[in-house]
Amino acid sequence: MDASSSYDRSAITILVVEDSPTQAAQLRMVLEAEQFTVLMAENGRAALAVLRETLPTMVITDVVMPEMDGYQLCDTIKKDPALHDIPVIMMTSLVSWDDITRSLECGATHFLRKPYDPVALISRINYILLNMELRHGRKVQMGLEIILAGKKVFVNSDRQQILDMLISTYDEALRLNEELQQQQEAIAQSNRILRSLYALAGSLSNAATPKDACQTALQGMTELLGYQAAWVLLPDGKAGLDTLCSKSLLPAPPRSEVCLGLSLLPPDGRNAPVHIADCACLRGTGAAALPHPHVIAPLSTAQGVAGVINALPRSGAVFDGEDLKVIGMVARQLSEALERLQLIESLNQRAVQLQEANKELESFSYSVSHDLRAPLRAIEGFSQLLQRHLGGGLDAEASRLLTVIREGSMKMDGLIISLMEFSRVGKVPLRVRQVDMTQLAQGVWLELQSDNRDNEVVYQVASLPPALGDPVLLKQVWVNLLSNALKYSRGRSRQVIEVAGRLDGALAVYSVRDNGAGFNMAYYDKLFGVFQRLHGEHEFPGTGIGLANVKRIVSRHGGEVWAEGREGEGAVFYFSLPLTAHEG
Repeated sequence: MDASSSYDRSAITILVVEDSPTQAAQLRMVLEAEQFTVLMAENGRAALAVLRETLPTMVITDVVMPEMDGYQLCDTIKKDPALHDIPVIMMTSLVSWDDITRSLECGATHFLRKPYDPVALISRINYILLNMELRHGRKVQMGLEIILAGKKVFVNSDRQQILDMLISTYDEALRLNEELQQQQEAIAQSNRILRSLYALAGSLSNAATPKDACQTALQGMTELLGYQAAWVLLPDGKAGLDTLCSKSLLPAPPRSEVCLGLSLLPPDGRNAPVHIADCACLRGTGAAALPHPHVIAPLSTAQGVAGVINALPRSGAVFDGEDLKVIGMVARQLSEALERLQLIESLNQRAVQLQEANKELESFSYSVSHDLRAPLRAIEGFSQLLQRHLGGGLDAEASRLLTVIREGSMKMDGLIISLMEFSRVGKVPLRVRQVDMTQLAQGVWLELQSDNRDNEVVYQVASLPPALGDPVLLKQVWVNLLSNALKYSRGRSRQVIEVAGRLDGALAVYSVRDNGAGFNMAYYDKLFGVFQRLHGEHEFPGTGIGLANVKRIVSRHGGEVWAEGREGEGAVFYFSLPLTAHEG
């Protein structure tokens, strides 16, 4: 029997007692939509004032309210003979047995769990109204003492009220269980989607080409969606799009120069899938010339929309909101994979270009160096012959000028030799082995000291940790650093040079300290540059290649070079080398 057909709804008056204006308005809207007459009260005391003037068909009350809560209001109603028969529905969160106990004690007829379902609310009202007709004139009053949740409760209500409350409790328990099942199913579905998306992300990270990435994305979508066809369109390098790959129960869609879906995409390139009711790219001929509703999602990169991914649902189906979210997440993952592959391709191209440029530069440097040395040797040689030939016939100025020519040519020849050496350092293959750095530094020092017997030099060297590297190139590092220390401290009455080393994590760090001229840290960025010098030629002669060679050699070994200094107070140069082999 349908309760809605047995009474006139406009004759039903429902008093709503709710202190929240928002919830009160929502309840009123739901009830008036069903054509019930609705009275409103903001708390229990206001509700009693309404009840003294108007006798409603039923009362729906919140539990937690100021001044008089729902339990007190219901108890007052049930104790008043004039109001006793009015059904009372309690709106409660149903968080404990205490809610049921107090509802029974105060004589409530039913309760609804908050937040309530509007359909369940109307169903409960219909149930109460139907039972009011069936039970009209039949009242069986009795008291009953029960134990509920370990608490003794005396219910001074009729059997029917107790039965109604129990039915209401059971109905709410069933509805709660159904909601829990739905939530569990939704959580399980979400976990499945997350696992699939996680696996898809791992597969996309291993994709080697854009086509591999697109095929992987479409394969991943088969595990997430049921579709009839899916395909990826990427720019063809001209003005249109090409189908890079497809996974379809239908023939692959043709090349599309104008796709309606593209015009519907968000202008900011967000990965927001949109439904396409009909698109020219799926139009066939004859009987096949039917619209194919499908979903299109942009593949967005930092440069904009790089393409689109499309999915056609199975015949008669439509992708819902959750499906659109999945397509959007797949599109984002594919976009990131394509952007990564584009970056890798760009880096590879730049690396190839850089290698070619380095080869050309080294070839040019070597060729120029050799071509320049021949005329320089001729200049120096003929200048020397001219001096010998003319002998005493040269005046002092002419003799000086020829000397300047010879010295300049020899200096330039030295620069060219240094440049060739700098170029060679970058090309020679590394022969890595274990190197005794203490012995290597000591050997270099003895060689340098054989040419420096005029000055008193205090040389202090600690035990240095061994290194992995090319002993020939590492010897050149010590030659440059120790010879610089000797050269720049030569003006001191007592030269002091200290060599030290230590282990710092996975690095071995070495240092050469002197008490010489030092340098201004403001010009530090020029210190390791080719032909960059912080002191004039008249102060300290040199080519400006030594420290550049040091940096290049150490960098090839995977280490770093740095320095500290103060003008007139000396300098200390550091370099580090990894303790594991490094391919330079």
